[in-house]
Amino acid sequence: MNKSNGSDPLAPALRVAAILFVLVGLALMISPRLLSADTSETPLIVRWLGMLIASYGIGVAIAAPSPVKHWPVFLTGFLAAIIIVIFTLPALIGGTISGVIGWSTILLALVWIVPIGALLLKIAESPPGDTAPAPVADNLGLDKYRIQDGRTLEELSGESPVLLVLLRHLGCTFCRETLADIAAQRREIEATGARIVFVHMGEDEDTRYLFERYRIDDIPRISDPDAGLYRALGLDRASLFQVYGPSMWRYAVQSILLDGHGMGQIVGDRFQMPGTFLIHRGSVISGFRHARISDHPDYVSIVGCLVQSEEIQY
Repeated sequence: MNKSNGSDPLAPALRVAAILFVLVGLALMISPRLLSADTSETPLIVRWLGMLIASYGIGVAIAAPSPVKHWPVFLTGFLAAIIIVIFTLPALIGGTISGVIGWSTILLALVWIVPIGALLLKIAESPPGDTAPAPVADNLGLDKYRIQDGRTLEELSGESPVLLVLLRHLGCTFCRETLADIAAQRREIEATGARIVFVHMGEDEDTRYLFERYRIDDIPRISDPDAGLYRALGLDRASLFQVYGPSMWRYAVQSILLDGHGMGQIVGDRFQMPGTFLIHRGSVISGFRHARISDHPDYVSIVGCLVQSEEIQY
């Protein structure tokens, strides 16, 4: 169940942490001697540090009821706590700060790191927003979606099988990889009698340049800014790990720099997962839902209704 719109079970613990940050910050602002015996040189810096800690505590208190929604607040504190440990430990070992102050600082940081690390991991593995896995809808509402010449998707699927390629936001490098893959496999796909139709979340006039870049601007396109067709076909939203996780970095560098696809402005929901479905006479025959945003479906196999490990047969 999504916790982003309601109170999270961790909220009470996070409020306690917020109070602790505020108290520590106020203590440093009032008495810099707590951190440094030589107040002639460092009181202003220590007071600034106290102000930052207290301000962060207020931010944590505000974010506590909805940590999933306000995850950047906790990520900032998590990284700050790690940096504090890294810099405090050598100073403690070298004797430049007292043992009481040093170990107290490290202990406070560790108390914050462990639970917040677990919280961030949970958030990263869960899709943002109010989403849940969905099956293909009984009624896809294909008559609501039109290509450039005004014909509906329902009409097209009645004339011939349609390979419906639902894209990520058009600024995504992996979306551009998809366009390149379709361009490369187009002749084989269309030789089966299937018609390719793209679905994207932008306005068609504003995004046509990208299809022209890959020389596939003559392929029919459907603008679905509300992602209604995505939801009807059961395409979920991605988790933070699926979009920004370390496993994506290598693929992104390859696509952006080495393959030359680059990136662009986000047009649509950056967390919307893509997918490809073969539709005929209003029914889904076969399909592929991406497990990763960098997946490369075998479009020819989907059209041929071949069952592969990552495909979904209906």
